[in-house]
Amino acid sequence: MRRRCGKGNCRCRKGELHETPALSYRVGGQARILTLRPEDVPRVKAATERYRRAKAQLEARAEADIETLRGEIHRDKGSR
Repeated sequence: MRRRCGKGNCRCRKGELHETPALSYRVGGQARILTLRPEDVPRVKAATERYRRAKAQLEARAEADIETLRGEIHRDKGSR
C-alpha cells in the first residue's frame, strides 16, 4: 500500500509515498485491508501461497468432475 502521511515537511508531499505492507481480503463481499507489521510479511506470503495452491487443486477437481458429468450426459443422450 502506498500512501501520504500528511506531515507538512515529509518527502511524501513531493510524491515519494510511504510503502506499508498490507493484506487485502474480502468478508461478505466487502473489501478489507489489514496493515501488516514487517515481521508478519513472510508468514502472510506463505499463507497466501498455500491458499492459491489449494484453490487451484479444488478448481482442477471441479473441472474434472464436470467433464465426467458431461461425458455421462452425452452417453445417456446417445443411448436413447
